[in-house]
Amino acid sequence: MGGKSWWGNMSPSRRLTAARSCLLTEKWPPGWQSRHKIAYSPKVQNVEGLPRAGWDEWYIFANSTDLGTSHLAENIFEVPQEQGHVIVFVNYCFALHRPEMEDLAILFWQQIAWIRPESYVADSDYLNFVSMNKTLFASVRDAVKALS
Repeated sequence: MGGKSWWGNMSPSRRLTAARSCLLTEKWPPGWQSRHKIAYSPKVQNVEGLPRAGWDEWYIFANSTDLGTSHLAENIFEVPQEQGHVIVFVNYCFALHRPEMEDLAILFWQQIAWIRPESYVADSDYLNFVSMNKTLFASVRDAVKALS
């Protein structure tokens, strides 16, 4: 979602962790790091400059966090489902509201429980947003509703 969007509601001074649908060989902005197929940002002051190309998956934290290894391009039902192993859901057209995604949703909520991000964003054919911050969640929900 380009331009002015619900992204503008995200808290400043947060660190983003990107588990992108593509392999992380692209050039990242200064200060970003790539480890084990996961990209890590420095604190983000302005969301308008974030690298986004669609099919992005973001974990948002207040502090620096190391998630371990991404299992991008692997069968998510065959990889370790534990701390230090990150499943990339965005590649599966994942949408929390779709009943046929129930098995993926179970894995998703298990992963969220051990990663514990402040917020999670996946942008593909569907937009998924999850946040422990109720005020932020309400703000993003209202901004998305206003877009339609």
